[in-house]
Amino acid sequence: MQYVHYDEIFTPVLISITASGLLLLTFKFIFKSWLKAGLFTTFLFVWFYNYGLYQKSLINVVIPFYPKGIRMDHNFYKWSGLALFFLLIWKYPRSETARIRLNSLMNLMAVLLVGMTLFTITGFEMRRDRTAEITFDKKTNSSVGEISKTRPSIYYLVMDAYTREDVLNEYFGFDNSEFIDFLKSEGFYVADQAVSNYGQTVLSIPSSLNMMYLDSIVEILGEKSEDRWPMAKVLNHSKVLEILKQQEYHTMAFDASVFEIAYLNSVDEFYHTPGTSYSLFQNLLINSTAIRAFNKRKNISTLSPEDLHRKKIKNAFTMMEKATGRTDPTYVHGHVLCPHQPFLFNADGSPRKTDRNYNIWSPLGNEDENTWYKEGYTQQLQYVNSRLKELIHKIVHESKRPSVIILQGDHGSASELRNHNGFEDNDFHERFSIMNAYYFPDHDYSLLYPEISPVNSFKVVMNKYFGKQYSLEPDKSYFSDWEHPYEFRDVTNEVRRKKQVVVDQP
Repeated sequence: MQYVHYDEIFTPVLISITASGLLLLTFKFIFKSWLKAGLFTTFLFVWFYNYGLYQKSLINVVIPFYPKGIRMDHNFYKWSGLALFFLLIWKYPRSETARIRLNSLMNLMAVLLVGMTLFTITGFEMRRDRTAEITFDKKTNSSVGEISKTRPSIYYLVMDAYTREDVLNEYFGFDNSEFIDFLKSEGFYVADQAVSNYGQTVLSIPSSLNMMYLDSIVEILGEKSEDRWPMAKVLNHSKVLEILKQQEYHTMAFDASVFEIAYLNSVDEFYHTPGTSYSLFQNLLINSTAIRAFNKRKNISTLSPEDLHRKKIKNAFTMMEKATGRTDPTYVHGHVLCPHQPFLFNADGSPRKTDRNYNIWSPLGNEDENTWYKEGYTQQLQYVNSRLKELIHKIVHESKRPSVIILQGDHGSASELRNHNGFEDNDFHERFSIMNAYYFPDHDYSLLYPEISPVNSFKVVMNKYFGKQYSLEPDKSYFSDWEHPYEFRDVTNEVRRKKQVVVDQP
């Protein structure tokens, strides 16, 4: 509910109701009974919409005498599923009384399912109504002023979960110095002690684009709130976007991350990957049904979740490279869900094979082995580095307009983030240590410093290029668990590995 809009549901519901009506009439014509027609339609729909769940349930089951490749072969799942459907018809109750009882049971289950769903939606909508008028406390001045004469294009490249160089060495045994040296050779300033302000994307990016911590949100919602929708307003009406629009910037973003797909609608152009006109919800819905298995080579079908994810990542980099040809001042919101999970790329960009089901977030428990995470992360990081090199070289050397680049992780990696519903058993040093590098055309980095965090990134840019006089915030880190995103705990000392100093009171 936090990511799906009502207009995304209308078409699938309309199609489902129409299809069920046609099936009902067809079975009525065949069996001459509304009771049989209703039950058979229900059986077929249950199988059709649970095809994905059925496949996932069997994907790791070893089936004797079945050829290799069973796990990725849809033929077994679709034909065995249909066989189960016809088995249900064969075992269909013969007596009228038994059929009536079965029909009543199915109707009761349907009513309960719809009722529970409506109850959940109603509760969510009531909570959202209370936050509809939420406003972000704009303590800084975002007045228009004069149009700046030096309006560079701005590339905000947020590589999701990109971790700092020293942490990569310590936790992953990976040497990222070659990429850091590349950045420096291109004229970048690398803040080698940078940390993120928040441990979740939905908090980190809105905070960065508002150049403020999210204290005012907590004051209105309360620490126990689970509602992330207010962050949509915080993002879309952010100070940075408002200032840039006042300065007559052209703004653009891409569908290479879940967060912007759901929330960001205030940019001038939002690029959807060609061939992926379905929304995130619609794509997941289609891939959970038998459509994917029966029509995977036809237009009605979408790509597999893994191939769709890869395509969006590649398309975002391609579109950002094309943006260098614009002559007007442009803001490029380049948030890419990479090197974040899922790990779908090898270092050379080839598809990475995995025995894990597609999931953008597979949290590790206290006892979980994390070798797969470290291997997948470092492989995908190398691919991201290669694409960033191409993009950055093009921006620096071929842009039609002088450009500012902010290359940043919204938070760090999660190989030792073990507790997602509390503060204990987590390694905050890894989670909050981020890549943070800056490119200014004049190479004057006197306003930057090694510990700078995202909350101050755009303050520096605004002061340097737009005549603002923003004072910088203290660089702090706040952790919150998944269920209560606004219940913040200051973990700055843990992140920077500073010991707490206890002063004895007289």
